[in-house]
Amino acid sequence: MRFALSFLFLLSFWWLLSGQTKPLLLGTGVTVSALVALLSTRMGLVDEESHPMGFVPKLITYVPWLAWQVLQSNWDVTKRVWAPSIKVEPRFIRVPCDLETEFGRVTYANSITMTPGTVTVEADDSFLIHALHQDAADSLKTGDMERRVRSLEGSQ
Repeated sequence: MRFALSFLFLLSFWWLLSGQTKPLLLGTGVTVSALVALLSTRMGLVDEESHPMGFVPKLITYVPWLAWQVLQSNWDVTKRVWAPSIKVEPRFIRVPCDLETEFGRVTYANSITMTPGTVTVEADDSFLIHALHQDAADSLKTGDMERRVRSLEGSQ
């Protein structure tokens, strides 16, 4: 399964970059993509970390939720930049992280950083977060994002 996904990804990527439709070049793209996917799989480069396939169905609900959070945060940061009456009070906060997988921890840290107004500065047993204002810090302390990532990784 991982071989097939690697092959399809490589072939799609090659075709998007080249745009070739001539049979000889298509055949070469298929052959090279299959060879690279086969060698990568045999070398052990294609594993759970590089192809977290078990998470893909759950991403269908997580990605739109995260996109909505990013849009809301973008609007909030834009208001704070353009309206001097709205306070910007930068602060560091420590957020606990009890996620079980590396995929979950990385997804959580990246989700925090992708959301404007917050940046993951340090990731250990807990995350050190720089928040632009108190509301951003409070929204992370509720644990909603961590619960959603925990659901994504399947541990609850």
